[in-house]
Amino acid sequence: MNRRIWIVTALATLCAAALWAQGLVICKACGREAKPDAAVCAHCKAALPAPKTEAPPAAQPAGNEPAKEVGLAAAAVVEANVRQAREAEQKQPEVALSNYQNALALMRLVPAGTYPASVGETILKGNERALQALLRGPVPCRRCNGTGKFQLDVSKVDKTAGIKAVSGVACPACKGLGSFTGFRDVSKVKMAVLQGRQEFERRQMVEGHVKVGRAYVPPALAKLLTNSQRALVMTGMPVPCSECQLSARQACTGCKGSGWMKCDYNGCTKGVVKVEKETGSRQSKRLNEDLLKKCPKCDGLAEIPCVTCKGCGSVACKKCDGSGLAPRCSRCTGTGLMACTKCKGTGEIKGGPCPECKGEIMMMCTTCRGEGALAR
Repeated sequence: MNRRIWIVTALATLCAAALWAQGLVICKACGREAKPDAAVCAHCKAALPAPKTEAPPAAQPAGNEPAKEVGLAAAAVVEANVRQAREAEQKQPEVALSNYQNALALMRLVPAGTYPASVGETILKGNERALQALLRGPVPCRRCNGTGKFQLDVSKVDKTAGIKAVSGVACPACKGLGSFTGFRDVSKVKMAVLQGRQEFERRQMVEGHVKVGRAYVPPALAKLLTNSQRALVMTGMPVPCSECQLSARQACTGCKGSGWMKCDYNGCTKGVVKVEKETGSRQSKRLNEDLLKKCPKCDGLAEIPCVTCKGCGSVACKKCDGSGLAPRCSRCTGTGLMACTKCKGTGEIKGGPCPECKGEIMMMCTTCRGEGALAR
């Protein structure tokens, strides 16, 4: 009997403890529920346990301070790059291109919501404008040699005169403009991109910035970057194709970059064809007339637009398939990171942080040096 009473009392105590843990107050003597603020049971007058109170939430450590500092510093660099790009875009699009690219790379460190979406779109459009300003531009008209005037062949009257530009009569091909908008010479585009990159680097070094891959950042920001953040910046900066240098084009091999090839019309010689006499006709030669007429295919130019490049002088780069970028690194798949080889991805060596990856588990890819692409 005593054992039975003891078991019942123990069960009541356990239930009371469980309910107390949930914030309820149960009398251990009679098992009735009491008011939370009562000190004694209203039925048996036994003392009640103190009600459980929720512990105040522990103060969250101010952990993300370094990430916030990196974001603010990166935002300042982005603003400076965009301002410099806009100032140089009209006169030096090759320098503006590098500034826009540097801004795009640093945007990867700026926290989402810092800028409206329109800011990113503005940088992308500026980058495209600068690139197109280098790739496309005025190309001299082949028919009037860039003069915009009608070319008249007066050699039939005066063999020493040749072709003469007629004042006041516009060239029918270019409507008197003297040029068309087309692709510039690829070699000149590549040279402009490289010179713009060199000028950008000189300006950044004057400001005291240091390299993080191909990007430039202030030294204070470079010291704060983790391996993952460093890889974000480095892979965000485009690595140019070694063949086309971001132009995505190469000189056409069919016309050797001129956009024109020799006229292949049967009988065309220097833009003219001979007219055969009809047998038995009374046709007679007029003064200074040699029975020659303009070739119907080249219209007297002796050249026709190249069939391979459609007259623009260049085609899509075969090495990068027209992307303008170097091939992606196969070891890190373009991320710029790989598991640390010293600590085998554990982040520790002999109980301390790995000296190679600083405890971050990941290290910069040794094949592409963190750029995510192979420049050579």
